[in-house]
Amino acid sequence: MNQIYIVLFQILVCSGIGFILRKRRVIDERTERTLTEILLQAVLPFSIIASSQYRFSVELVRGMLAVALFATLYYCLTLIIMRMFMHSKPAFRSDDARVMWTTIIFANTGFLGLPLMESMFGDGGQLLGAIYNIMFNMFFYTFGVHTLSRSKFKPMELILNPVTAASVLAIILFVMPWRMPLFVSNTINLVGNMTIPLSMIIVGSIFSTINLRKFFDFKSFVVSLFRLLILPGIAFATMLAIGSLVPIAKVTASVIVLMTAMPCGIINVLVAERENTSPKLASGAVLMSFVCMLITLPIYVYLCYRFF
Repeated sequence: MNQIYIVLFQILVCSGIGFILRKRRVIDERTERTLTEILLQAVLPFSIIASSQYRFSVELVRGMLAVALFATLYYCLTLIIMRMFMHSKPAFRSDDARVMWTTIIFANTGFLGLPLMESMFGDGGQLLGAIYNIMFNMFFYTFGVHTLSRSKFKPMELILNPVTAASVLAIILFVMPWRMPLFVSNTINLVGNMTIPLSMIIVGSIFSTINLRKFFDFKSFVVSLFRLLILPGIAFATMLAIGSLVPIAKVTASVIVLMTAMPCGIINVLVAERENTSPKLASGAVLMSFVCMLITLPIYVYLCYRFF
C-alpha cells in the first residue's frame, strides 16, 4: 500500500519539474513535442519490451488473457452505449459531447498506466498493463479518433504505433523459452527506466499552459466523475464478483481495476487540438481528472489490497 504514495510523490515531483521548466521557458512547445515523441517512439516501447523478460508462468498467461477479455468487453460496451446516445439526440453529437465521450472512455493507460503498473507490481504488472494498452490502441485509433475527427479509420496508424508494436513483441518474447543476455536486458531497462520521470515532466509542461480558472467547469467534473469513480467502481465490483466464482490472481484483478481508474488520456487532447474539436474542454477534463486521481487512486489501491 505504501508503494502508491511513493509513486504519487514521484509523479508530483517530476510533473512539478516539468511545470517549472515550462514556466521558465526552458521547455517550449517544440521541445515538449520532441520529448513526447522520444517517450512514445523509444522510451516507453523499451520499457514494455523490458517487461517481457519476466519469468514465464501459466498464471501470468491466464492473467494476460483475462485482461485482454476484460478490456475488450469494456471498450465494446462503453462504445456501444456511446453510439446509442449519439444516435438518440443531436446534443450528444456536438463537439463538446464527443470530447466528453472519448475522455470518459479512453484513460491514460499508456502514458501513466504502464509506468504505474511497473512501479507497483513489477515487470509482471507492466506486462499485464501492456495487454490492456493494446486494446486501448486498437479501439482508440479506430473508434476514438473517428469520434473526435469524424474521419475514417487509418489502419497504418495502429500498425505503425511503436507502443502497440512493442506490446506485441513483448508478448512474443515472454512466451518464448529464450531470455535475453543480462547485458542486453540491462541496457533496455536503462532506457525504459526513464519512462516515469520523462512522462511526468511532459505532463507538468502541458498543465502549465492551462488557465485553471477557465478549465475547471461542470463538464470536466462530470467526465472526472465517470472516469475516476463510476467506471473503475464497476470494474472493481466485476472483479469482486468474478473472484467469488472463479479464482483470479490478485495482481491480475488489481491491474484491471487500476488501469480502468487512470485519468483521462492526454492523447484525447492531442487529437482534439489537431481536429479543433473542443480542445479547451479536452484539456480541462484531462487536468481535472489528473488532479482528482491523486485522491481516488489511493482509494482503489486500498480496495484492491484489502479485497483481492
